Parts: sequence; structure tokens; C-alpha cells
Amino acid sequence: MAVLRRTLGTSFAIAVALAVSAPSSAFAQGGGAGQAGGAAQLYTPAPGAKDLKSVLFNWAWYMGMLRSSEERDLIMSLEYQGKGTVQADGQPCNVSKYRTSISYQTSGERIQYTGTRPNGQACSNVEVLSGAYAWNEDIPGAELVAGKGKATPMPATVEERMIRLWAGPQGAFKAAMAGISDPPEMAPRPQRVPADVAKAGKTSVVWEGNKPVVTFPIPGVPNATATATLDAKFMPEHVVVKQGSNTYDFTYSDYRDFNNPLNPAEAFYAGKMTERKNGTVVRDITTTLTETGQMYVVMPVPASVKAAVKPTVQAPNWTLNVGAPAPPTVAAATPRLANGKPDLTGNWSAPPLPVTGSGTRRCGPTQVKGGGISPDVGCKTGQDNFWVDYEWISPSRFGPSRPNYKPEFWDKIQELDQWTNKYDPVMTCQPLGLPRQGTPRRIIQTDKDVIFFYGQYADYGGGNTEFRDIPTDGRARNAQKAVEATYYGYSIGKWEGDTLVIDSTSFVDTTWLGRGGLFHSSDMHIVEKFTRVGNELRYDITVEDPESFIEPWVVPTRILRPATGDGIIPERANCEVYETDEFATQLRH
Repeated sequence: MAVLRRTLGTSFAIAVALAVSAPSSAFAQGGGAGQAGGAAQLYTPAPGAKDLKSVLFNWAWYMGMLRSSEERDLIMSLEYQGKGTVQADGQPCNVSKYRTSISYQTSGERIQYTGTRPNGQACSNVEVLSGAYAWNEDIPGAELVAGKGKATPMPATVEERMIRLWAGPQGAFKAAMAGISDPPEMAPRPQRVPADVAKAGKTSVVWEGNKPVVTFPIPGVPNATATATLDAKFMPEHVVVKQGSNTYDFTYSDYRDFNNPLNPAEAFYAGKMTERKNGTVVRDITTTLTETGQMYVVMPVPASVKAAVKPTVQAPNWTLNVGAPAPPTVAAATPRLANGKPDLTGNWSAPPLPVTGSGTRRCGPTQVKGGGISPDVGCKTGQDNFWVDYEWISPSRFGPSRPNYKPEFWDKIQELDQWTNKYDPVMTCQPLGLPRQGTPRRIIQTDKDVIFFYGQYADYGGGNTEFRDIPTDGRARNAQKAVEATYYGYSIGKWEGDTLVIDSTSFVDTTWLGRGGLFHSSDMHIVEKFTRVGNELRYDITVEDPESFIEPWVVPTRILRPATGDGIIPERANCEVYETDEFATQLRH
């Protein structure tokens, strides 16, 4: 695979840098630090333990859902492909292509299938669920771009599609955890469940013979209750959902890692899935391929669907409680320059990451010598899991904020991400650019300009020490300079009240917005806003790219606080690219 040779002090895309760095993130949205040093206390159920905490932990642990050194459920999205039979308009359809794209963060699922009926007639559909909205599409992403495709509202299917999502092999665990806390956590740690109890919140466990049976409500669906029977390896073999007079029955078997052999993840999925409604088989699918490592999946709701459907249920309102809350800000006066403008000068901490922890997860229960991530080595220490777990916890992949690209680019983004070791510009020593470089670590301000200094390891390991000098003296944009594309753009700042607004254009199109194949065009336009309030610096950024996006990407406000030290290594170091022609794996840095 592609490798960068770099000396200490440069940006790293390789594992060593990720292990030693204290990264910031252009995509961090909230949460706080975990336990001291970012490490969370490990939990191991006692042999034969039958309490709810033990069962839920084993369920996620054996399924390969617990990732990072904090062992959180970090499956936020996945791609699935299979073949088999579905009921389409009450008739069987033998499908040669069955693809499911799931985003658990947005409570969404897009199912595409194509096949033929027994009489040879073609049958196909695109079924979409996003939050409390359901619709069908004639092409994926219909109507998100004007004039392309037709979206048909399907309000009567919302609850059934929610049930299918939250009764799936991974979805059922998430639903069981959601039943314990209100509001539910997006990235929960089952080890936080109370010990030695059979019930917590609305989730409970009983044992039938040697099999645990977990009962929990289906998120967002009133009066829908599920029971999941787990097998000897704590993987769901049978999920039954009862809602009024309807019974939905899902059976699962043959769990394996169905990921591309070039990117094994040991996140397990059922090889056979059968769904029945009131005793009738409606789906019978055999798995052919999965991609479980935070793939780009979005389900924007078309305007016509929003206008036509009045939601009657409420999708889960996920929270992101990764640790202790941030300490309250001490009230302080906002410092100002002689001209009355707020003074942004100072050293600033990076905003908290969306999820904490490192990639050195301990060896899982299925990882033995001769198996595991590397068939030759298996897993002897947590370092063996380093590469694969950073697919799951890198902030731009994890989300929860990401741009909505035009549907024509969805598969391109996934392909770029799958070959990130080949396509990511970091691998050819290019600067990160904006907004991937993150937030400024140090700011120096005068009445005529502002200088931003950026630290290393901005994108969870990548990124060099960089700086920007932005005029704020009211000058007009220079038309000639505006056509000279650069990594950090052509930026002009102005004050709007107490907010510094920085308008940037003229970017090269070779940088990414973040890991995960998040590319942009040369027409990208970025507006940053800095507002100092006492000892807080509030940072907002909006990225516009009409060529690539269906709408501007508005990143939620991040709050920077004063920091000790500047996090800056002043000397830029050497970066050398080699082995660019050989790519033996799709492990994504």
C-alpha cells in the first residue's frame, strides 16, 4: 500500500502519528473527554454471566461493533449487497441486485433491488426511509437535483421500514441500547448499563434454556416491541416484532465478515436473512458483500416528500454523550483592541472530538492467531487493531455532520474512500487545505489583519503546521489574485459587528474536506465566522460547492477555549512519497 516517509514534525498519514498525537478535528461537534488520558475502563463479563449488562456487551463485542480503545458501538453506517427474493406489489421478485445503504445516525435506509418475476417481467424499486419520512425513488436520490428522477411519498410504510431498520443484525442492538436511556446515545458503551440486573429502562433479558432473549421497544414506532433471541456467540438469530395485529419475524444465520477481502474488519453480518410479515415471507436474501467501516451514506428528504407527508411518528433523537460534560465557562469580559473590535489573539484549544479514544483496541473474542485482521498475525495486542479501527473513529467518517453531495457522486465518494490509501492527497504529501486543517491553534490580530497558526495532526493524524494571513482592512478583492488557486484559498476578512467574517475562494481541487473521499471542486466557496464572547471563541463555517453539493454544508458551531501552549511545531519537516504503485489492501488510514 502507499506509504509516506516523514520525519518528526510533519503531518502523518501512517499509524505511528495517530498513536502519539492529540488530534483536533475540523468535524468535531460535541461531547467531551473520556476518562483520564482518553482511556475508558475496560469491562469483561464473567464467564456464564446472565445479567443484562453482560448480555448486551457480549452481543456487541462478538458482532464486532465495539471499536476504539473505549469500546463503543461505532457502526454508524454500512453498505450491504445480496441476492434472493422480495415481495414487490404482492408478487415475488427474484432479485439479482439487492443493495442496502444504512445510516443509523439519521435513522435512514435506502434499499435498491432489481430482478425479474417468474413470468420474466422486470421488477425494481428504490425504497427510502429517512427519520420519519418514507418514499420510493425511480433513481437513487430522485428530485434532489431539479429535473432528475421522481420521488413518490409512501407515508403508510414509515413504521414498517422503521421496524426493518431496527430489527436488523446491528440495528436490533442499537434499539436495545436506546431502550435504556432517554434520549438514546449515538455511540453507547454497553458497559455503562447497570450491573447485575435483568432490566434497565425498557430493555430486559430472560434466558430460555441456554439462549438469552432480549426485549426492547422499536425506536420511533409506538407500541412496537421486539424480542431478540441470541445464539451461542451472542449474535441475533431470531428477532420478532409485534405491533398491534401485525407480527414481523426476522431470522438470521451464517454470520461472517463479508467485507471485501482487501479490507477485513471483523464486523459480522448475517449471511442469510429471511423476513416474514404475519407468516408470509416478504424477503429472503443471501449476503454477497458488505462494507461496515463508516461508508458515506446520506438520505436527504426531497422537498416534495416533506410537503406531502406530515410525520405521525418521531425518529430517535440521538445524543452524543462520549464522556463528562465540558466544564462551564467562567464569565469574563470580551477583550478588545483599541479600535473596539474583539481581540481574537491567543492560544486556542481544539474543539472536542465527536468520539474519543484511540485505535489500539484490545483483541476481540473472534480474533485468534491465524485469523483476525491480519490472517498471518491475528491479534496479539491492541496495536494489531490500529489500522482498521481508524476507519471507524476518524471524525469526518464518523460524522455526525457531513456535506450532502449530489447523488451522481455518492458511489464516487465510496470508491475514493475504499482506496483512500491511493487517492487521499495526504498520501502524496499535499497540505490538508480547508476545512480539513481544523481550527486555528494560535491567533495574532492587529487592526489591519489576523494571522492564524494551525497545528499538526488536524485530521486525526494528518496535517502539517500551517498559517494564514488574512487582511481585515476593508480592501476589495483583487480580481487577478482571485484566479490563482491555492490550498488555503484567497481570503478576505471583514467585521460584521463583533463577528469576523472571512470569505475564501480560489481553492485547488486536489484537497479533500476530510477523510472518507470528501472531495470538492475548484468552485468551492468557504465562509468562516469567528465570534469571541468572554473566554470562548465561537467558530462557524459554511462550505458552498454547487458543482458537488445539493446544498451548502453548514457545520454546527464549535467552541474554542483558551489553551496553555500553542501546539505549534515551528519547523516544517520533510515528506517523501514512495511505493505509490503497489496497493495490496484497502485498509483506510
